Amino acid sequence: MIEGLLEKYLQGKPAATVLDVGPGYGNFSRVAAQATGATKVTYLDCSRAVLDWQAEECRKAGIETEELQMELDPGSVSTLRGRYDLILCQEVLEHLVDPKGVLRALTSRLSPGGRFVITVPTQRSERWLKRINPRYMRDEPHGHVQQFDEPGLRTLLNSAGLVPIVFVPTQPHYFLRHTWVFGTRMRVEGSTGRIMTQGFRRFVSGRLTEYSRRFFLATGPRFWGRLLARNYFVIAVPAL
Repeated sequence: MIEGLLEKYLQGKPAATVLDVGPGYGNFSRVAAQATGATKVTYLDCSRAVLDWQAEECRKAGIETEELQMELDPGSVSTLRGRYDLILCQEVLEHLVDPKGVLRALTSRLSPGGRFVITVPTQRSERWLKRINPRYMRDEPHGHVQQFDEPGLRTLLNSAGLVPIVFVPTQPHYFLRHTWVFGTRMRVEGSTGRIMTQGFRRFVSGRLTEYSRRFFLATGPRFWGRLLARNYFVIAVPAL
């Protein structure tokens, strides 16, 4: 559903320069590039494996890349020299010890008129997963160390000099997916969300995700997003 939101809110908003911070193994940057007409994406991540994977996927899609391997902390991010029309920071802030500092450093790299896309897990869904699996994200390298409810996320954005122009609770199919994944004790790479478990549980996870996504899209994604929100989807711009 986040891919659909990216297409909906970025279509017709040209961006020549795109920065994807902590991309993991997702396709959000390529969806954003297609919507905005960008032909190059800069990736910033602490994992060489993630950067190499993203570069290869972009090569297949005909998108030029630049890969920057660095830790996601304010000091490292402040060394960036470029300006970006669009910055993606999706499923990242919950992993950071200092999300406010990183967000401020990234905001300073936005071009005039630039846009910032942020997604984070909802506090409610994080608490639910810890209830059904007390070991959820416990002692996980680069796991989740922050939780965000809507007021807290809005305060964080404001402290970084950002104003949200889109704020949508979404991803109800991932609420169900992660209930299954963590409820059945599947192995998940905490830093990227990549599922490591194979077999029957992996099969059920895939089917549950796909069929519930179709159901929620057909019966009202906004309603289900409010009821079973796994993530907040935000587009923000610098405050005047």
